[in-house]
Amino acid sequence: MLEGGKTFAVPTGTAADKFVLKRFPDAQLKYFNSVLDCAIAVKEGKADAAIYDKPVLQNIAAKNEGITVLSELLVDDKYGFAVKLESNDLKAAMDGTLAELKSNGIYDDMQKRWFPAKGNPAAMPGLELTGSNGVLKFGTAAVTEPMSFIDGNQKIVGFDVEFATYVARKLGKNIEVIDMEFGALLPALISGKVDMVGAGLSITEERAKKVLFSESYYPSGIAAAVRSKTKPANVTATGKLRGIDDIKDKRIGVLLGSIHGVYATKNYPQAKILEFQNVSDKLMALKTEKIDVTFFDQTALKEVFKNNKELDVLAKNIFTVPIAAGINKQNDQLRNQFNAFLKEIKSNGIYNEMVNRWMADGVPVMPVMPKSNVNGELKVGIVSDIGMPFSFMKEGNLAGFDIELSTRFAASIGKEFVPVDLQFGSMLASLLTNKIDLITCSLMITEERKKQINFSDPYYESGVSVIALKKNLEPETTTKMALLDDLADKRIGVLAGTVHDAFMSKKYPGAKILLYPNTADMVLALSAEKLDAVMFDLTKANLLLRSHPELGILTDQVLSMPLGVGFNKKRSLLRDEFNLYMKSIRADGTYNEMYKRWFTGDPEKAVMPPVKSVPNGKKLVVGISVDDLPYIAYKNGEYVGFDIEMVRLFAERGNYNLEFTSMEFSSLIAALAAEKVDLITDGMAISEERAKQIDFSDSYVDFHTAVVAAKKNLAKYSESKVKNVELSFLARFSDSFYSNLVLEKRYLLIFEGLKATLLISLFAALVGTILGGLVCFMRMSKRKMVSAAAGLYISLLRGTPVLVLLMIIYYVVFASVNINPMFVAMFAFGLNFAAYVSEMFRTSIESIDKGQQEAGIAGGFTKIQTFIYIIMPQALRQVLPVYKGEFISLVKMTSIVGYIAVQDLTKASDIIRSRTFDAFFPLLVAAVFYLIISWLLTWALGYVEVSVDPKRNRIQKAVEVKQ
Repeated sequence: MLEGGKTFAVPTGTAADKFVLKRFPDAQLKYFNSVLDCAIAVKEGKADAAIYDKPVLQNIAAKNEGITVLSELLVDDKYGFAVKLESNDLKAAMDGTLAELKSNGIYDDMQKRWFPAKGNPAAMPGLELTGSNGVLKFGTAAVTEPMSFIDGNQKIVGFDVEFATYVARKLGKNIEVIDMEFGALLPALISGKVDMVGAGLSITEERAKKVLFSESYYPSGIAAAVRSKTKPANVTATGKLRGIDDIKDKRIGVLLGSIHGVYATKNYPQAKILEFQNVSDKLMALKTEKIDVTFFDQTALKEVFKNNKELDVLAKNIFTVPIAAGINKQNDQLRNQFNAFLKEIKSNGIYNEMVNRWMADGVPVMPVMPKSNVNGELKVGIVSDIGMPFSFMKEGNLAGFDIELSTRFAASIGKEFVPVDLQFGSMLASLLTNKIDLITCSLMITEERKKQINFSDPYYESGVSVIALKKNLEPETTTKMALLDDLADKRIGVLAGTVHDAFMSKKYPGAKILLYPNTADMVLALSAEKLDAVMFDLTKANLLLRSHPELGILTDQVLSMPLGVGFNKKRSLLRDEFNLYMKSIRADGTYNEMYKRWFTGDPEKAVMPPVKSVPNGKKLVVGISVDDLPYIAYKNGEYVGFDIEMVRLFAERGNYNLEFTSMEFSSLIAALAAEKVDLITDGMAISEERAKQIDFSDSYVDFHTAVVAAKKNLAKYSESKVKNVELSFLARFSDSFYSNLVLEKRYLLIFEGLKATLLISLFAALVGTILGGLVCFMRMSKRKMVSAAAGLYISLLRGTPVLVLLMIIYYVVFASVNINPMFVAMFAFGLNFAAYVSEMFRTSIESIDKGQQEAGIAGGFTKIQTFIYIIMPQALRQVLPVYKGEFISLVKMTSIVGYIAVQDLTKASDIIRSRTFDAFFPLLVAAVFYLIISWLLTWALGYVEVSVDPKRNRIQKAVEVKQ
């Protein structure tokens, strides 16, 4: 039932695809990130079968209606437990335990418990262990349900774990279950870190050279999961075609003698198969509704739809078959010549140029072809109306990929290319009777044809589509997402600077990847439907869903990568010290306690243990981003989380005086490379690209990515389950006020941020005003060099974006200086402010009539006295309104200082949002404070305006006297 070019769903990174192709060479493969995704693809009709280990597929089928596992196996397999080669006593204990379990009926109970026909596996039974003889260390990979997995109580359970527990009881030992990556099981066993391993581990000759296996305790193998025989998913009330299942009783048009006819006859025995001599007749029959659908080469669809607007695709790619040249079995020489020619054009780039021109770019123009007739003629069977890009007539001449390929081949063997235009159904007969020497007409390789003719090496791989009239196609009624592949054309939000960007861009080039500086902004965009999905760490995603019941997880089987602490490449000694520290806390059990506290348990309820500070130790600056638990968060006025506890303990044991520097995630690597910090950590994945710039410690944990979207856009959630509880405005405001300001003393963040914003604004304005006055006098100087220098300064500063200026000064100008980023911010904004106010000062001074200066000097004043007592008061009166606006702009401009590790008002609101995922309230609080600051500054500068304006000053004093 799986023969005939069926589609198989296989997990990426496994050997399942090899087993499929070995059994079904014409199979079409689709890759998914997990076995569960493969099974869902089968259930949704996107694949005919999912291939993987039988027990895992059985477990999925038991919990998902509509899926069944076939009894016949693609490959037989046997599971066993492994011990070290010299551990014969432990092997004997394992084999003895297996025999006892089978004899006393417990083995059968285990089978029923862990492999139910429907539903989830039963709970792990409680087994008493004496522990009188020590501890049996059992290594497993808890990701292979039902053999070994983590249950709802966060305990490692499963068939293998229960069996290992019985072995421990037989030996009179306690058991310690150690979870690790599957690939680390055998190395851990050989190095003595564990005594025994098992997790659906196949017994192979290669593995048996390194370890000692028990008797096989479970007969397994590579199996296939298919859809159960249920009501067809694509039947429509309108009678229109929605999917490939709807053609089973329709009229299907195929080309005479093509593989399409064989496929349609085999897979749709109730359909009426109509054969046509050529492509033109087949398309005409479709457009005049003599047939309902037709099979067509996928590569040619672009040209077909270009000239036939009334047609569209019903099923894009139902199977894929390689295309090759057909050659008489008696002419091995010609076959060898063609294969050598094909190899040559692939190596010299001609083949790639042809594929790009004909297939990718769709340029219907034949290049100038080489010609030769030294060795006679080469008669090539072609079909002139297959169409673009393979073969077609243009201006009375043949053109197309097949035509160019044949012409080049003929010239390469010194022969003249002689095309023989035939009906497709006559090709094989013409070749067998030597009417032609070669066939190049998009001829697909099949087992039946191989019995009659020889094929060259494949020169292209063609997908087959089914097309129909647009008016007969049912429009899509749902856009809900069920699989990761449904993101292929969606808007996906990722955190700037993370590995998610490169991963999704490579996997789904058609998707729109949008970068965000923090998770709170991503959640806001998702809630506002600016995004279709966002990518989060799985633990963080689960925390997010608590406060956002309208969101759900599309899949949590996306990307798993190790996390590491980053070090400057010049600080290898510090990195080595950290690695030794990590080994020590793993050995003494501290790491396990930390892991349980932040990852296994509820990180929101976790309490940071007391860690001693070392004020007199060597300073250690740690760059962090403060995104959210379980890695780093801000609670009750201090940083908490797994990463924080880890580096605090490192500082205590290494006698370091620890200092945290918060900045944007995307700035962490730049800060480390510029030696602004000594190390960085915040759930940072180890990648090759990052490793080119910085060094990483040994991995301290693996992170798993989840894709989050609105429940209303996810297929797994029914409309009735997606409910939003509406609260009154006062209730919403009260909840927001408490969670964003009162809870965990988050108001302290706002106050600290407010202080930073005020200090930067005031000192930057002071520096900018003084410097602006100096630049103004330089600009007005009669010395051309001085004036030109001031003009250049103004042009450069006003033409450079403030963020770029800020980053350059911090990471380049002060790269080798250990300077407080607050001072850098004051200096950078002061430089920028000076460029603008200097021109304000200059224009206001030049607006004063020159006669007043002359009158002052005539009255006995010096030039300086004239400027101070006559010119400056008038200039101030004119410049202050403009200066006031620029000052307010400066205050608002300081909101970008988070990029250089300054925790201002905006950064404070971002940190709060990363904890509460509240889209608006923290931003509104920040906006209110910015408004208050602006109002106060406007009020203060208004008084200055009055004091320098004599008329307004007299009016103000008169008002005060009356009062």
